[in-house]
Amino acid sequence: MKIKYSILSGLIFAVIMFTYLAYTVKIDIAIIVSVIILVLSPILFYFKIFSKIDFSIKFQDIDKQLVIYHGMTNHFKDGIAVGGTLYLMSDRLIFQTNLINYIKRHEQIILLNQIEAVEFVKTMGLVSNGILIKNKNSQEEQFVVNKREVWKVHIEKYLVSDSRH
Repeated sequence: MKIKYSILSGLIFAVIMFTYLAYTVKIDIAIIVSVIILVLSPILFYFKIFSKIDFSIKFQDIDKQLVIYHGMTNHFKDGIAVGGTLYLMSDRLIFQTNLINYIKRHEQIILLNQIEAVEFVKTMGLVSNGILIKNKNSQEEQFVVNKREVWKVHIEKYLVSDSRH
């Protein structure tokens, strides 16, 4: 799997460079440079990036029919913003990193019945695009999301409906 992603990344990089060089320089140079990139970059990608990814980590399968709301997001883990997707289910929030996040590849599951509060936070103290999930056990998880007001409404709606049971 690591080799497959290394080759695919090298191919994408070579095509991007070919396109750029074909329009800005000569086509001959674009071809030569792209072939060199196509040969060398998969090797570099493999040893520098994909060899560090732990593909043994298995994420929970998500039944898309049970997803209430979802969106691309960043999750702060150990002080690093890690890109992925946040899913709201009727009983939990699930964050799963994208494949390209080789530094902090992880899954975070937060049970809705363990959430004490959902608050707005500013990313880096400046940008109003974060939500903070406070758990009953004093843990906090911060996410950078689009439409944070919508996220808060959806999450709190299921917190209320969950507390009635």
